[in-house]
Amino acid sequence: MMTSPTLRLGPLPPLRVSPGTLITVLLFAVIMYPSLARGGVAPTTAVLLAIGIGLFMIVSVLVHEGAHALVARAFGASVDHIALTLWGGHTQYRSRQMSTLGSLLVSLSGPLANLLLAGLCFGAVQLSEPGTALSVFVSISSWLNLVLAVFNLLPGLPMDGGRALETLLGAALKSPELGTRITAWLGRAIAVAVVAYPLWRIMRDGGAGGFSLLTLVWALLIAGMLWQGATQALTGAALQGRIRTLDATSLATPVRILAPQAPLADLDPSADLSTVLILDRTTTGPGSVGRASRIDPAAAAAVPAAQRPGTPVLAVARAIGELGALPASLRGDDLIEAMLSRPAPAYLVLAEDGSARGVIMSADVNALLRGR
Repeated sequence: MMTSPTLRLGPLPPLRVSPGTLITVLLFAVIMYPSLARGGVAPTTAVLLAIGIGLFMIVSVLVHEGAHALVARAFGASVDHIALTLWGGHTQYRSRQMSTLGSLLVSLSGPLANLLLAGLCFGAVQLSEPGTALSVFVSISSWLNLVLAVFNLLPGLPMDGGRALETLLGAALKSPELGTRITAWLGRAIAVAVVAYPLWRIMRDGGAGGFSLLTLVWALLIAGMLWQGATQALTGAALQGRIRTLDATSLATPVRILAPQAPLADLDPSADLSTVLILDRTTTGPGSVGRASRIDPAAAAAVPAAQRPGTPVLAVARAIGELGALPASLRGDDLIEAMLSRPAPAYLVLAEDGSARGVIMSADVNALLRGR
């Protein structure tokens, strides 16, 4: 499996360049060459120009993603990396809380950077001699950056315009999840339109030539990426909605906590053993309140009544593992963040006075987040 090399460019975060980036360059070159050749450019020059334009589009994507990264960092986000891929690129960053203005500027900074590039290239057109290779190169590069900016400003996820609209709708409707759902469905509509347009052109022209078919294939690839991104956004919105409903107190299952050496006779044979937790506080690790175990009902039932007073509950128990601790006041994102910061199979929920409210099993939370 080919790995993506990682580069460092000045103040930018690590840059991961996928092997698919080369395919993007070649596809652009193949798409651009026919129009260059028909425009009277010599074949060798047309090939070089087509490859150069493909390479410059990768540079344009890098400028686009670099703008996202720098603005996100300016608003306090932690930027992990920039990736250049077959589909263009993306910027991976994390931010717990970002203002509406910050989110808008991060979303719009990429298209604005391409508009700036388009303007610079247009200025270079005015300074170059008409009909020269340089004039053709900067003219097409200006047009492509304009198209890249406008396309990314379309109001549907996963485009930047969709992210900006998602932020505005989330603030206006006071429901980030609803804002995401609306813009994700707009993104799906745009994905359909991306394929419908070249199909309409082919039907209007009464057939498809080689260039039209290549354009259609490229449109299908882009539409697939857009549809997948919109679907992921919908899935994320559903997950976020479930996270917001989580509450440590309501999730906690009441338990009776026993020491490992407590006699089995202390338990009523008809009691619900699933509510009993054995806690060994002598083996605590970092962020742990001890090692937890649960009684095995079959093993407990197999102990004769005469032997129950001398049988410790730990002898008929199955180990769960380290037991973490969570304040009962935690909710939503704060609860998930606390669990992820100190992973454990189970957590003891503690009230402000230190008393135990119950236990949360990680498996139960995972099932809730998966909608099961």
